[in-house]
Amino acid sequence: MSSIQVKHNTIVSNNLSNKNNIHLGIMLLLATLSLLTVESSPAFSAPLEQEEVDSLAVKPEKNSESIFGEKGQSHWYIQGAGATTLDRNEAFPQRFGLVGAGLSKFLFNGHSINLELNSIYFSQPDDDALGLNLGLLMRWHFIRKSNWSLFVDGGAGILGTTSDVPSTGASFNFTPQVGAGTTIKLSEQRRLMLGLRWHHISHADLFGANPGRDSILGYVGIKFPR
Repeated sequence: MSSIQVKHNTIVSNNLSNKNNIHLGIMLLLATLSLLTVESSPAFSAPLEQEEVDSLAVKPEKNSESIFGEKGQSHWYIQGAGATTLDRNEAFPQRFGLVGAGLSKFLFNGHSINLELNSIYFSQPDDDALGLNLGLLMRWHFIRKSNWSLFVDGGAGILGTTSDVPSTGASFNFTPQVGAGTTIKLSEQRRLMLGLRWHHISHADLFGANPGRDSILGYVGIKFPR
């Protein structure tokens, strides 16, 4: 056999060997990829530890207690109050007391509108007077905790009485007022309400002389959910 033929056979043999090596390498690569794919699939994944299963499990939501003063809440309340005049031009301090009830609706979180109807008794030097007072107040609970809250409020109302209030005034008046207070949780259904207000009585010059009256008013009440 000539040297040329030997060299040709050697080249052919090397090419076949290289092809076989390439085919073997491709087969090994495909087998590796197939194995990795199978191992990473959910059906062949390792079972989760019990702690992992517990952490992934959907836990039922607990019934959280509603926070006082959230938007949409409604309450009604009863209250009593006592007041004494701050005016120095009256013969002696004029006093009055009231009892009444109110409805409260939270329009926004911590912000409520309150409608009150109160019966009032006025002690005066001349004729004492009985009256009815319809008032509208806005109240802001600027601090709300689970067991208590702090608020400021203000508003106005109309007052009709059996005698003039003050004695030199009129039997119809307006009652602007502003103050601050607190609520304290007594139970799931009741809250104590305490407050202090500046309270004004005036007919806004509708009936001639308008002496008016400024008083400091303290009140206590009980709130109930509606």
